[in-house]
Parts: sequence; C-alpha cells; structure tokens
Amino acid sequence: MKLDGTDINILKALMDNGRLSFRQIAEQVKVSVPTVSSKISNMENLGLIRGYQVILDTEGLGELSVVLLIRARPSDLEDLAERMKLDDRVRSLYMLSSARMMLMCTFIDPMQVNDYVRGLANYPEIIDYHISNITKVVKEEQRPLVEEGIVILPSCARCGKRITEHGVKVRREGKNRFYCNDECAGEV
Repeated sequence: MKLDGTDINILKALMDNGRLSFRQIAEQVKVSVPTVSSKISNMENLGLIRGYQVILDTEGLGELSVVLLIRARPSDLEDLAERMKLDDRVRSLYMLSSARMMLMCTFIDPMQVNDYVRGLANYPEIIDYHISNITKVVKEEQRPLVEEGIVILPSCARCGKRITEHGVKVRREGKNRFYCNDECAGEV
C-alpha cells in the first residue's frame, strides 16, 4: 500500500506539530476536515501512527544520556533485548547486524551510569560492550522520512509481524484489520 500526497502532507503536518486540530491540518493541507479525520484514523488503524507525545529536552532536565553498543551471542540476542528493554533507563533499543544491539540510556545522576555498567555483569550473554556519553546533541529527529513513494507495511492484527507479502484484509467491528495470512485472520 502506498501513501498518497494528502497522506504525506498530513503526516508532515503532524510531525511538525502533533497538537494541530483536524481543522488546522485541513486548512494547511487544503482538504476537508472529514478527509483529514478519515485518513488519520486509517493510518492509526494500520499502526503507522502509533501515538502522540510531548518531546522533552533531556539536557534541560539535567539528565545524562549514553549510547551503549553491546555484542552478544546471536542465539542470545533476542532474549537479552527482551530483558534489557524492561529497564526504564533504556530509552531506545535497536537490534543491529553482527549480533549487536545499540541502547540509548538516560540517567538522572552521573553515578547511576557507573551502577548500570556494573550491572551489565549480570548478563552472561554479553560478550563485550562499548559505552559513550552523549556530550552534545547536534540533530535529533524521528527516524521516519515522510516522502513521496513510501509504502505502508502494516502489522498483523493478531501476531504483530510486519506484513511484507500479500496479507489478508478483513473488516471487523467497522474497521479494516490486516493479517499476515489466512491462519492469523481466522484465529481472531
């Protein structure tokens, strides 16, 4: 599924200011309010829009962030990530190639960084790690690039996997739901 120009313009408006009303977006994008409402609802149902949030200034709150690059045995990486993501100080966690993961962690007190690093010894799956303090944020944007030609890969409404091939679309409870296959569609 491809996004059309209106979808892209709506997303750009929301990325610039997530507090805009449907009316303000409609005026900016030059479409009707019902069109904006319908398109945003569809993108939310597809999981493309996952939520709306306030963006806080970490340094303005006096907090310290670090980037942690961890290498583990490939067979242990998924389980390790599942355990590490439960820590509130882990603000972002990315699975990388070469049996690595990258974490961005934030701490209220610099001494907490030392405690956290000592705690890494409790994870026998970790082969090695590198940690660096973030000393200056030069650019910090959301990861998606909203441009012409992008394609929506919805998540299966049952198992959560990304639908990269031919999925199954089913209308349930007045909404379109997407499933990765007939088996997932039938189990709901």
